[in-house]
Amino acid sequence: MSKTTDILPGKATGDLVLQEVWRAKDTLSAQYGHDLDKLFAETRQREKRSGHQLVDAPLKRPKAKP
Repeated sequence: MSKTTDILPGKATGDLVLQEVWRAKDTLSAQYGHDLDKLFAETRQREKRSGHQLVDAPLKRPKAKP
């Protein structure tokens, strides 16, 4: 799997801020094995420990109506 930051390897062109955001995203994603469910589970644990709402998303998606 290639990282987002591999798109612009070593080039000074492009938006440096955007490249840094991509690097941070890739690092965070790798910490959780690129598994979004694991990332959100950890975020919910942090939310409980802090006492502040960090994630405002339903645990389950509503089923689509036919």
